[in-house]
Amino acid sequence: MLVVGTSDSVRGRSVESAARRAARTARIPLVAIEDFPGNYYEVEGGEANLLVVESSLARDLNMEKFGGRCPRIEVFSPARYDAYRNSHARLRRETAELWRRSKRVSRKPRVLWAGQPETLDSLRTLQALLPALRALEVELLLKAHPRDPGHAGGVYQQLLQASSVPFEDVTATNVCDALSRAPQLVVTQFSSVAIEAGFFGIPSLWVLLPDAGGRSLRNKKGYDVPLLCKAGGAAMASHEVAVGGELKKALQDRAHRDELIRCFDAYFQVHELSVRKLVACLKTLPPSGR
Repeated sequence: MLVVGTSDSVRGRSVESAARRAARTARIPLVAIEDFPGNYYEVEGGEANLLVVESSLARDLNMEKFGGRCPRIEVFSPARYDAYRNSHARLRRETAELWRRSKRVSRKPRVLWAGQPETLDSLRTLQALLPALRALEVELLLKAHPRDPGHAGGVYQQLLQASSVPFEDVTATNVCDALSRAPQLVVTQFSSVAIEAGFFGIPSLWVLLPDAGGRSLRNKKGYDVPLLCKAGGAAMASHEVAVGGELKKALQDRAHRDELIRCFDAYFQVHELSVRKLVACLKTLPPSGR
């Protein structure tokens, strides 16, 4: 059996496509696990015997996209988050305690920005966010995408230094370390960092401007509203005029924040491990990929 992800990078797709064709030629069962809704792609001569997606919404998305060419689909919340499922209660207690300490010492609220590889889109989105961040007196934790060429050139540092918004660059830290700094909110276009944040009890706001993240989401994934947002598990702003209000609500409205996490938990089945169920499903595949 060959199990592949569904990379959206040029190199990743090249490697996966070659492996998928080889598996089909050798009559080895081929399973594709969708890394992010909309990532599954067709490969001539490398059709998956089974596609694993994260939710019923993702299943419907693929069925609509591929129609009769769609492979068999099974829904399992991503097994890669099982480590977080095992520790989410502790992570949330620790995060809540850090929030309480920050409030006692009147520390400015923190927001973590999780970027995408497209520099111009990230700059455009940050420019739309800065007035609201400044008005709410927020400290920004900057986490650029590792494939973003603009970060090495210092473009974000220049933008933020000119904005007077206090910031710390945490790009070099891993995701867990960045989230352990207990930001009250993660703001992103559609980074998976926002998903990992949910296991810490940290809500997220997805900013998808028509000329930036919204356009990239449509081009890369084929839809306009992230499925987690559609399910109520993350806040979303699709126009610049809405950014300030959504940011304030996601930071300060306790009931809204609690509802985002409640819906997040339901969408990602936070209280139920996935690995064993996924493995049991894989064992049902016939030994031949034909």
